[in-house]
Amino acid sequence: MRSPPLNIQESVLLRQRCWYQTGGEARYFGRPGSLEELQQQVDWGNAAGFPLFLMGHGSNVLFADDGFDGLVICTTGLKATEVVEPGVIEVEAGFQLEKLVDQANKLGWQGLESFPGIPGTIGGAVWGNAGAGGEDIGDRVSEVLLLEPGQGREWVDSRDLDWRYRYSGIEDRVVAAVRLRLNEGSDPQELKRRTAEVEKRKRDTQPFALRSCGCIFRNPPGQSAGALIEKSGLKGTTLGGARVSIEHANFIVNEGGATSRDIEQLIERIRSHVKKLYSVDLEREVIMPGHRGGGRS
Repeated sequence: MRSPPLNIQESVLLRQRCWYQTGGEARYFGRPGSLEELQQQVDWGNAAGFPLFLMGHGSNVLFADDGFDGLVICTTGLKATEVVEPGVIEVEAGFQLEKLVDQANKLGWQGLESFPGIPGTIGGAVWGNAGAGGEDIGDRVSEVLLLEPGQGREWVDSRDLDWRYRYSGIEDRVVAAVRLRLNEGSDPQELKRRTAEVEKRKRDTQPFALRSCGCIFRNPPGQSAGALIEKSGLKGTTLGGARVSIEHANFIVNEGGATSRDIEQLIERIRSHVKKLYSVDLEREVIMPGHRGGGRS
């Protein structure tokens, strides 16, 4: 096996890299500082036959207690932005979505006011078609720069992707950069006011001060996952150091000392209970990359 390229470390503790602060070690951990380094790291991991997992700030991921036996690549070093033309901004995958909202507001570009308070990166948001307030980030995407191992990078028109609820069709390809098309000509102060309202509403109804990974489950068609969990009587349920949030039942928080296994078992308890009571199969929104020896690529 070839030696790893620059900016790849061995045996990195994942709990120090994600919001839940749980999880074991990654066999290899890369943090590229350029798109060229990203390509090199992906190509190296692919040639070595390692499972590959891409992450940003780790705000929507639950790593297993026994870690990830492969290559985890963190994109937070990729944060260049460029105004391509009026209303179109190009952003590298690791740029924080919350900062992008602020940048668009200052420019008077309307379209991202529903997305404050989301701590993830634009790459992760686009990969999972993140949504808030009835809007999906995919509605604002013009093109996505996708990377495939050994095949380089290619700009793909948004219309050629398969946008659905919390799904983009990108799957195993790597988001390297994104171009967003927004609406010019709005008053920056008005955009900031709308954004502040959305953020306040979230802070009033979600456990912002505690360690979590956002919503655990996707909303079933026409229903609210949080409402189903609350109605089932599981709000406030604890397992080890993990608790179903009393502020929003679709959040599981680490109250201190929780393991990934605690959280996984609580997730399964919720799914089983809701299925039994309402015949609804809740689908996870949180990403669980896998255990050592069986990581999801």
